[in-house]
Amino acid sequence: MYSVNDTVLYAADGVCTITAIVEKNMLGAKKLFYELHPLFRRDAVLFLPTDNEKTMAKLRRVLTRDEIISAIHGMTEEETIWIEKESTRKEEYARIIKSGDHKKVIRLIKTLYEHRESLVDSGHKMHAADENFLKDAESVLYEEFAYVLKIHRDEVLPFIQSEIENHAAQVQAV
Repeated sequence: MYSVNDTVLYAADGVCTITAIVEKNMLGAKKLFYELHPLFRRDAVLFLPTDNEKTMAKLRRVLTRDEIISAIHGMTEEETIWIEKESTRKEEYARIIKSGDHKKVIRLIKTLYEHRESLVDSGHKMHAADENFLKDAESVLYEEFAYVLKIHRDEVLPFIQSEIENHAAQVQAV
């Protein structure tokens, strides 16, 4: 169970603060709800039923700095998850983004970066839907990283690149 003032990640809605735990009357039964306020969408308010397993599976505490550094160091070893069939790809990539699972989101970003690079090398552009998936995945991941690392969202990608380079240099030195 979470508490008021906890900072959490709720799937694709991003980093949120639990501002209250409220009781609401739903179809004649009283239920508890977390009242969430997304940090990067000040006008939004979300109410999540605390007894809904599917909803609660999409809610988790934000990563720690050490967990983020570890995730960054592991990025180069992550397998890509390209799916050739467009309809299946759209469905799966949307599911990954909605899940908020940082490991899957990292794999998705890596996949789409590599796919875009291969298309550019052959003189082509990435499909608009894939570009949108990349932007959405980056938004989910970078928002959490920026919050935890106390940096601006625009500084997240350079931070990641620097961490990967530093880690690679340390590994080579060993």
